This record gives sequence, structure tokens and C-alpha cells, in this order.
Amino acid sequence: MTRLWLIRLGKNGEFENAALQNNVLTLSFGIAEDISNLKDRDALIAKFAALYPNDKPNRHRNFAAQINQLVNVAENGDLFVTPFKTTSTIGIGRIVGPYKPGPNGEITRPVEWLKTDLPRESFKQDLLYSFGAFMTVCEIARNNALSRVQQVLKAGSDPGDGTAPAATRPGATTEPTIEAEDQPVNLEEVARDQIVRRIASVFTGHDFTRLVAAILTAQGYKTRVSPPGADAGIDIVAGNGPLGLDSPRVVVQVKSGKFAVDQPTLQALIGSIQDTHADHGLIVSWGGYTSAVQRRVNELFFRVRLWGREELIDNLLTTYDRLPEDIRAELPLRRMWALVLDDESAGET
Repeated sequence: MTRLWLIRLGKNGEFENAALQNNVLTLSFGIAEDISNLKDRDALIAKFAALYPNDKPNRHRNFAAQINQLVNVAENGDLFVTPFKTTSTIGIGRIVGPYKPGPNGEITRPVEWLKTDLPRESFKQDLLYSFGAFMTVCEIARNNALSRVQQVLKAGSDPGDGTAPAATRPGATTEPTIEAEDQPVNLEEVARDQIVRRIASVFTGHDFTRLVAAILTAQGYKTRVSPPGADAGIDIVAGNGPLGLDSPRVVVQVKSGKFAVDQPTLQALIGSIQDTHADHGLIVSWGGYTSAVQRRVNELFFRVRLWGREELIDNLLTTYDRLPEDIRAELPLRRMWALVLDDESAGET
């Protein structure tokens, strides 16, 4: 029976592009040699103890357990989910080949990507909670996670936990695995998921434009919001100074739907910059951007800014205390403190 794994591709997403382009999972954990002869966790613990004698035993056990799952326990045909740090989306793939060392001895397994750009809201909160586990590799076994991920592949949405748990794989290895549900989670990631859901449900259509304008106003701009309806490609104009006439002067296009902004939309904004004698343009797109638009980020760096949902939330959080009361009432937030886990508790490489 198929298993489901959570696999992260670097603490900062440094292995994500290569994984997508080359259809291979690549992890490090400080390994730079062929470990195909190490067939269980105990052997890997001994290897880490030899490589890093000054590290604490808990670190050896933690890293060895995760590597063992990817190298020795996960089987061809197993599914995995990867929360992408670089795009804030979620990918689903299938493992299609055995472990082999990479060019520099890193850990690799070939995969087939089935989905690479699923919005996080495609999954219900309990699965997102599991996806937030502070592990690089762990199994997601509870709450019918496998069948629900399979349903997301078929229908695009998570039906929730409503069926009996899957049976244990016949003849499956008895090697213990780390389960995501038993691990500490990234509370910041969980909190941001909740904020995303709130914004998506409360600030739709013109109200989303109102939220963007409030953030810009809190950042010191004088703003004018176009009324609902046809806007000729300009939803907000913003400028500095008492009358909003001083630079930088910005024209803003706001897209609240699920569709990614494409090249024609970008070109229309660039035309609006020229037509209005503005200095810069800003597009705020809840549905993100096509790959063609993303490739132009550096080219347009000094003319256009692209905010996706992550950038929007970053700017929202830094200005929240200065937002109007009605906005804060619709989106009530509270600051909190959370423990920062070290490498013995967390597993990202």
C-alpha cells in the first residue's frame, strides 16, 4: 500500500528549482558520499557519530531517522508532498527510483511531479498543520492524509477526513518512521494559513482593493481608489506628500481572484505607468503570476513590484497597527511568542 511523505527541499528552498527541473529530490544533511551500504537507522546513527563526533547524540538520531526514511523506507510508488518556500505553493509527486548519491555525494531520489503549483487552501487546516512539521522528511499517516491527497490530485480540493483509516501496507517494513503529526510544527506557517483563509473569505472583489489601499496608506502614501467596475487597468493611484503629488507616484492593479496574472496584464500596467506619468507600478495578485511574468521580476525591478499573497501578508503584518479600525475588526490579529527550535528538534537541512 502506498505511503505519503512530507519532504522539504532545503531550509530556504535551495533545492527546489533543481528538483522541479531535473525530477530528482536532493537533500544534504552533511552527507557527501555513497551511503547505499547503510541499510537502517542504527547504521546511519553510527555514521553521523563518526562524521560529527562533537554533535549531540540527539542530532545524530534525528538526522539518521530522516535519512533512513528517504533512503531505505520510502518505496517506489510512494507519494510525497513538498511545501515550496520559493512560491508558497504545494507540490505533490511520486517516488520513481531508488536512492543514489548525487555528483557531490548528496542524497537523491528520482521522482515524477504530479502537481507543482497547488494553492495552500487546496488542503484543509489539519493537513496544512501536518505539512508544517519541523522535519525535512517524515511520514504523514493520520487523518486519511493519503486518500485526501489523492483526491486533491483528482479533483483539486481536499474532501476532509471522512473515511476509515487506510490499512497497513502488506509486508511493509517494520522500521520505525517519524510521523508529521507527532512533531513540533511551524506555528508561523500555520498562523499565516489562517490569515490567508480569512482574507480569502472576507476581502473579496472590491474589498480586496480596499485592503491594499489601507496598507499603502499605512505606509505613508496618499491613495485614491477607483470605484467598483471598469477601471481602465488602474485600481489605486498612490503618491507621497500632502496632496499625493510627490514621488514616488505609483499606479496599482489589484487582482483578487484565483487566476495568475499573465503578460498582457503586466504590459497593461506598464502602459498605465507611462499614461499617468507615474514613477512605478504595483500589481497585487492573490492568485500569483504565470512563469513568464515571474521571469521578468529582475528586468522590471526598478519599475514594477509584484505582490503575491505572501508579500501582501508581509506588508499587512508590518503595518497592521496603523490600519483603520474597520479593517482590523474584519481581520483581528494578535502578536504571539513562539519557541525557536534548534537543529535537534527541527529537521531542515
